[in-house]
Amino acid sequence: MKMNYIHIFSFFSLASAVSKNYCPLLGPVYPTPKSLGTDSAFHAAKQNISSTLDAVVAGNSSLLGSTYNTNTTSLSVQLWSTNDSTPLFEYYYTSPLTRSSSIGVTDVDEDTVFRIGSASKLLTVLLLLIEKGDVVLSDHVVKWVPELADAAKQLRCNATDRWDRIDHVQWEELTLRDLATQLSGISRDYGFGDLAASGVDLTAYGFPQPSEAPPCGGILTGVCDRAQFFRGLLQEHPSFPISYTPSYSNANFEILGFVLEAMTNTTYETLLHRDLVEPLGLKHLTYSAPADKYGIIPWDAATSYWAVNTGAETPAGGLYASTKDVTTLGRAILNNHLLSPAHTRRWMKPATHTGSLDFSVGAPWEILSFPTSRVVDVYTKSGDLGSYSSMLGLLPDHSFGFTILAAGNSTSAVVQAVLLSMMETLVPALDAAAKEEAALRFTGIYTHNSTNSSIVITTDEGPGLNVEAWVNDSVDIIQSIGLLEGYTAAPSIRLYPTGLENADQLSFVAIIQQLGSQPNGVPCTDWFVVDSTVYGNVGLDEFLFDLDSAGNAVAVSPRVMRTVLHKSF
Repeated sequence: MKMNYIHIFSFFSLASAVSKNYCPLLGPVYPTPKSLGTDSAFHAAKQNISSTLDAVVAGNSSLLGSTYNTNTTSLSVQLWSTNDSTPLFEYYYTSPLTRSSSIGVTDVDEDTVFRIGSASKLLTVLLLLIEKGDVVLSDHVVKWVPELADAAKQLRCNATDRWDRIDHVQWEELTLRDLATQLSGISRDYGFGDLAASGVDLTAYGFPQPSEAPPCGGILTGVCDRAQFFRGLLQEHPSFPISYTPSYSNANFEILGFVLEAMTNTTYETLLHRDLVEPLGLKHLTYSAPADKYGIIPWDAATSYWAVNTGAETPAGGLYASTKDVTTLGRAILNNHLLSPAHTRRWMKPATHTGSLDFSVGAPWEILSFPTSRVVDVYTKSGDLGSYSSMLGLLPDHSFGFTILAAGNSTSAVVQAVLLSMMETLVPALDAAAKEEAALRFTGIYTHNSTNSSIVITTDEGPGLNVEAWVNDSVDIIQSIGLLEGYTAAPSIRLYPTGLENADQLSFVAIIQQLGSQPNGVPCTDWFVVDSTVYGNVGLDEFLFDLDSAGNAVAVSPRVMRTVLHKSF
């Protein structure tokens, strides 16, 4: 249940300079592309990814060098869109080890079951949101966990320890949000991975004789029961103060599993089946190990961790799922089938920065920021357990996602390298596809002949739709805006989708600026000026497109002018 990301920023550093003066808002710069399957840029990206994966599994990739063991490591990859019911791209590789295995599958496909490790954390938070909404994230953990409530009470009553914040967690201050967003500051685990329980004498390496070895949590000692977990956890020191910095903790999500069961008076396994498996038809998502015949089991069930019982730590990293299950879950999240649209959007936001500008943390999203023509956020959750690694990735700007599962040797490095390679290709391709489709749907000349009014909308090297010309009642509005704002040159007017839409209408917001006026190195501040210029209670930046049954624009309304211009070319 470890997570390691390769630094991703450097190879996109040049791309970030392309549109540094445009400063688009956070979010998509074009409407979501609906025809990725037929788009040329996306098709080229798929071919590139397929060739890269061929090189990886052949052991000829510079991404991994000799790290990928083609004889032992199997791989499953899907790319998909919310606009398509089937994957847009599939890639499966079955290692010779698996092909000759006497247990489990001998041919990897989308129904092959893997352990998904810490990707289980995502499902734990999702179950909490489905059952109780996000209001409960403000609850203090002592409300739901009696062991921690007792610990907090004892701390309050101890005149010495109550002020000792170095050795004692301030449990009564800890919220469920702190746990879900990796901001609790508590220890990573109890028992799991403790060197004192490894059975190896470490005194020869300079370590003292341990005063106490955890009685549980290891391969040899078995899982901790609830009493053992809290007894051990309460003896551990905090790593940081609460909400100080993100630090990865499996214990956070074991506690959240207990909280979820207390809130609902239902077992985690029952909730998993009721809220996700049944509604989404997930055939292979399970709490406990399914029959061996469904799974990929490198070597044997014990060595691979296939059969290792993770007990109460399952909400943190013990679930099983197939590629199809993970893809179906991701599609349901982006389609708002599990939460309301507003609820989903609140969930899919960063909760904290990390020490890297291109990496943030959510609940419990691991958010990668890729600078292209603007910053594209990729919401991921990875997981590692034994011989297994997994990753679900969602790109909300494009209603697009990917699933990567691996089993064998060095799977964490394999999944991270595949992610890095795919994003380098996919993010620019998805932007190109969205731009190409937007050009077909929205660009053109819109007119209102009786008032001599018109707008010319194009696409160019910059992001969004470009308002190239705008005349209202024979007056050049772009020139008028420049005069009103005191610009020394004609302003740039670029339109970006707002996310507000009806069945036959799509709203855009205009970012109006004088290009080149923003000093280099100064952060974009255009979000400050949205709706800042208003005439008659309507924003100068409000634009509304009318769409036909195919989703193509037939008219546009610069709403401040109280007129509708129809597409003439």
